[in-house]
Amino acid sequence: MTHRLVRLGRFTFLVLLTLVACGVMWWSSRKTDEADAIAAAADVAPPALAAQPRTLVQALAVEPAVHDVVVRYSGKIQAWETYSLGFEVAGRVASLGKNAQGEPLDDGDRVEKGQLLARLDDRIFRARVAEAVANFEMAASDVERGRRARDVITEAEFQTLVTSRAQAQAAQEIAEKNLDDSLLTSPINATIARRMVEAGETVAANEVVYELVENDRLRLVVNIPEARVRELELRRRQVAEAQASGSSDPEGGVFRARVQLEGKDLYGKQWAPIDAEVYRIAERADPATGLFEVEVAIDNRAGLLRPGMVATAGIVTDRVLAYAAPEAAVLFRQGQTYLYTIEDDPAAMPVMFWEVGESQVQRARRVELSRWIDQGETILLPVDAVDLSAVVVRGQERLRDGQLVRMVEPKDAGAEITRASATTDKQRL
Repeated sequence: MTHRLVRLGRFTFLVLLTLVACGVMWWSSRKTDEADAIAAAADVAPPALAAQPRTLVQALAVEPAVHDVVVRYSGKIQAWETYSLGFEVAGRVASLGKNAQGEPLDDGDRVEKGQLLARLDDRIFRARVAEAVANFEMAASDVERGRRARDVITEAEFQTLVTSRAQAQAAQEIAEKNLDDSLLTSPINATIARRMVEAGETVAANEVVYELVENDRLRLVVNIPEARVRELELRRRQVAEAQASGSSDPEGGVFRARVQLEGKDLYGKQWAPIDAEVYRIAERADPATGLFEVEVAIDNRAGLLRPGMVATAGIVTDRVLAYAAPEAAVLFRQGQTYLYTIEDDPAAMPVMFWEVGESQVQRARRVELSRWIDQGETILLPVDAVDLSAVVVRGQERLRDGQLVRMVEPKDAGAEITRASATTDKQRL
């Protein structure tokens, strides 16, 4: 019994000792936390501005300039005009016209206005002209004799002679026209699209012998929705007013459109855009599509374009004074649209315990956007809506208003910003 009491007393002592030790540790920990809190609440100077971290960014300098506001639509290039030519009289094709190499004209050959395209066998036409000339001379002689013998012939007989002379003259003119129609000439400068006959073949009157395309100018026909018609019509009127007033702006009096061909060249680059002009806006919509046709006139005197090519017309609908920023620089978040610019901020420069002067630091400033014009890869910002000198184009996703930044050159921006992003991600983890 005594042995059990001794063991119980020892156990109780150990338990009490453990409790006392835990209480002492808790009390010491509480004192340390209070000391830390007091030290944190004390007036401790923040780290110097020069020692604060800076976010790496790349910025693009921007200046206000007059920019074209462009809408883009695709369509097919068509010939300016297409002509179907044939003889007005029937006959046998005696010969075809010659091209610059002296060979018979064929598809793809260039012809000039008035150039001979084909000739019929004209022997019958020449004989008919000779016959008509003889008949006219005879009728004219009869009228002259009748005039000298007016006292022996009646008025009716004399009028018959006059009528016969008029009929002979008309027959002569018809014969001469038929002779002229035995020659087929080009009415314009054009290119032969198709030749339908060979020399020696017989053709009927008005049978198509050649198809010509006028391709010194071409038409790019695009279809636009009705929502854009008003915009294009206003631009057309602006151009007309600029032309009437003699505007000094060379582009102000031109309804400009820039044509971009589909496809790429041998080196994988897009073809250079072609300057063109809007020629016509349809007065009514196509009943089948509900769209309005717009024709863009393209200068093709170099002969590099062909009807049937597919191209995109960038039609200039307005010209505005604005800043041009890359689309990637603009952030669209939670219903807000903004970007970041860079501003210089003066700051004290401490050395040890003294301030030796001021230095310039760079801060990111958030610029809210209320108006902008989306141009695909570029955003136009009117100068009356914002005031900018630079736009952050890389690293803007990690910025906040007033944050210190350090700008890097384009050649170094990619690697440095990538390393900074990786470091930030590790710190977050």
